[in-house]
Amino acid sequence: MKILKYILFLLLMAFVGSSLYLATLNGHYEVKRTRIIQVPIEVAFDAVNDYKTWEHWDPWNETDSTIVYTFPEKTIGFGATFTWKADSGNGNMENLASIPNEKIQDITHFEGKGVVNGTWQFKKVAEGVEITWKMNGELPFLARFMAAKMDPEIGQMLERGLELLDEYLQKEMKVFSVESVGLVDYGGGYYLYQTTSCRFDEVENKMNEIFANLDTFMKANHIESAGKPFNINHKWDDVMQTAMFSTCIPIKEKLITTDKTVMVGMMNPQRTFKTILRGNYNNSTEAWETAYKNLAVQGFVTKLTGEPFEVFVTNPKEVPNPAKWIKEIYIPIEE
Repeated sequence: MKILKYILFLLLMAFVGSSLYLATLNGHYEVKRTRIIQVPIEVAFDAVNDYKTWEHWDPWNETDSTIVYTFPEKTIGFGATFTWKADSGNGNMENLASIPNEKIQDITHFEGKGVVNGTWQFKKVAEGVEITWKMNGELPFLARFMAAKMDPEIGQMLERGLELLDEYLQKEMKVFSVESVGLVDYGGGYYLYQTTSCRFDEVENKMNEIFANLDTFMKANHIESAGKPFNINHKWDDVMQTAMFSTCIPIKEKLITTDKTVMVGMMNPQRTFKTILRGNYNNSTEAWETAYKNLAVQGFVTKLTGEPFEVFVTNPKEVPNPAKWIKEIYIPIEE
């Protein structure tokens, strides 16, 4: 009996000693990792801000194949949520704050295991965007001794998550598609334009320069655009790698201008073969080749006196993600 009392006394002392030791420990932990990703800041923010993308780069999803995500109707921005179930445990996450291209705050509830606060910070840098992913929380009293291990254990998961996010964004930005719509009647109309000739590698810069000139002219003369900007291809020499084209902005009516640098043109209604490029405009060569190929396959003949043109439905300055750009290609055909 004395031995039993002695054992109980030792256990009690050990418990008291452990409790006193744990009381001296801080159960709070904070772990963060940073990575620079070479994408527009808007692209990175939009991906993190939409929970539906998380299953593609969440590091815990990579280590646990039993995770099953469930998404409600709202998955983007403040108030968005999602839940998951797995052999390792269930839980849910909620977006508590979302400041576009700056910061996202969320909270994760682990069923029966407490909560974790998350913070995402986005900073525009010369290389793209600097992303910092931070997690912090409070360990239960009896688990305080584990606080020192949180940084290396969670830290490697955050590092892997940022790496997977980088891979996901790079892949998504390269996605594009080409669709041949077929025969359409293009209405035509008046437009302002400037014409230039240059090498293929200068086309984009020349085009942007003209767009800037036309925009300045229209603002100075209070002229409103009547549609999306477009390019008319006059000559395209694959051998010499040179192009002659007009960069245009449609207007509502015919104008008389004394400015010799900005001209007014008129496109007559015409029958065309339409093709749509969805994705980065650097895939234009493939889009044009597909357009001409499908035109012939469907039995149409290119109009020899016609000049093909392309309409820029999406302005890259307004839509940073190249995967969401849209360009329409029109090739005049014989009646």
